[in-house]
Amino acid sequence: MPLRAAVLALAFVVLAAIVYAMGPARIAALILASGWTFLWMILLYSAQLSLRGWILWRTLPRGHLSLVDVLRIRFAAEAVEMLTFTGPFLAEPAKGWMFVRRGVALSDAAATIAFEYLMYTLIAADMALVGLSALLRRQAFSPGVRDPVTVLVVCLAIFTVAVLFAAVTGIGLIEPSVRLLRPVIGRQRVDAAAARVRAAERPLLVLLGRPSKFIEAVVVEAMAHGLLVVEIWLLFRSLGLGTHVAAPFIVEGGVKFINAAFFFVPGQIGAAEGVNAVIVRALGFAPAVGVALSLMRRARAAVVSFGGALIAPPIRNADSQPA
Repeated sequence: MPLRAAVLALAFVVLAAIVYAMGPARIAALILASGWTFLWMILLYSAQLSLRGWILWRTLPRGHLSLVDVLRIRFAAEAVEMLTFTGPFLAEPAKGWMFVRRGVALSDAAATIAFEYLMYTLIAADMALVGLSALLRRQAFSPGVRDPVTVLVVCLAIFTVAVLFAAVTGIGLIEPSVRLLRPVIGRQRVDAAAARVRAAERPLLVLLGRPSKFIEAVVVEAMAHGLLVVEIWLLFRSLGLGTHVAAPFIVEGGVKFINAAFFFVPGQIGAAEGVNAVIVRALGFAPAVGVALSLMRRARAAVVSFGGALIAPPIRNADSQPA
């Protein structure tokens, strides 16, 4: 906890330094110049979370919860993520806890949450793959950063292939990796661990192996990510930055890796602003635009999260759920 507090404090220092370097007055002027765009950002982000909630609802066994109940849980989980600066590390378990408390079996809740998050991550990885590749071609990164980003692009491609392989073959994503440890910890221990992993992965693999579920999730998650591209396009347009839709796509794709690359930074505070500044600069815009975009996204997420906390479903014991 002290270490996390220290990292959080350092992140705020970095954020303050970035804002100071870009010019607080200039950033404030950009935010004010965006006008009603902030309201649209709130609506688009709410719609994005609703689409992700739709996939959760469609994946749960029929009759467990209504769409409204699932959406309330999804928005409440967003409040947990925003208010605790923990990202999915606490938000996803909290989501599962809310499902279980409302009568959903733990195995069903875990499989549903894992499936939705995996599909969300799959589309994010593909967008990052395209966006980072475009930025590499534009020489957006310094020589010291270029090689790690190239490695990340390769990893994103491997991840995409691995998910598709699991969906087609029914072979788990983790079990094969566990079995590679046989020379290190012994065959008997590895086989026992692999059996436990296989049992845990099986519900997820069942969902991945259903073409209709897989295709629906891919389409809806792509729409959800697309709303974030529209969000950037609207901000650019409101600031008079006439640009093709490819630029907002590259920006959104480029920032997708922030959560993975800076997972150790609470809320990616400072990291998100710095990366946004680098990316928009590579596209020919003022770095302050990227910082303004990141700050506005934090603000709209805070507003939506506050709403999520207000509509959080009441706690209900599993045994109170009707049979």
